[in-house]
Amino acid sequence: MQGSLIETRSLTLGAAGRTLVSELSWQASAGERWCVIGRNAVGKSTLLRALAGLAVPHREGTVSWLGRSQAEWSPPDAAALRAFVPQQSADRFSVTVQRLLELAVCVPGGPDPQALLLALDAASLAERDVMQLSGGERQRVALAQCAAQGAPLMLLDEPVAFQDPAHQRQVARWLITLAKRCLVFSAHDVNWIASVATHVLALHGDGGWEAGPVARMLSAERLQAVYGCCWRQADGAWLMID
Repeated sequence: MQGSLIETRSLTLGAAGRTLVSELSWQASAGERWCVIGRNAVGKSTLLRALAGLAVPHREGTVSWLGRSQAEWSPPDAAALRAFVPQQSADRFSVTVQRLLELAVCVPGGPDPQALLLALDAASLAERDVMQLSGGERQRVALAQCAAQGAPLMLLDEPVAFQDPAHQRQVARWLITLAKRCLVFSAHDVNWIASVATHVLALHGDGGWEAGPVARMLSAERLQAVYGCCWRQADGAWLMID
């Protein structure tokens, strides 16, 4: 793959004496939407934090952005290259949503904050205090905040975990419009993943992993290996079966 935004070489991650990811050699480029899948506690959040250059309990190997090791990037340059959304935002100060997005901008000439809020059904929240938002509202604001940063690499930990079905669909459609960016996100809903992702990185919980195009990775055999339950397709939708 040429021109990858992010690449790992022999990346090994661990926590609490367990190996979560072993020898991950993988890369992703602009225009690709990678979904990290796996059961609870297999290391999805830890992997996304490592890809973002944040602290994790144990890591070996390397992560590079645009061919340079994370350690070689200054904080301002890193902020212009990658943006990260955790599972749940932890706000410590009262600030309006509008001001929060203004503070997030790192790349001049990036997306208009108001347009981002409108695209995520959050325009009515612009003057609200972030400390007073519901979980779903705050999550959509966090996605707008991430996009406002202007970084070409966006790392999103469960971007629709708190969303109702209509907003899950809206977020899916919005993510697909970000065609010039590289997206790496985690999610659990197999049908939502099938509608959004171009590629899948599956974690098996014992350090093992698989990666490839979504059409190859979302098969009954692989889904059973990842989630420990049986699956079948009916009318184009994935169904879990006994």
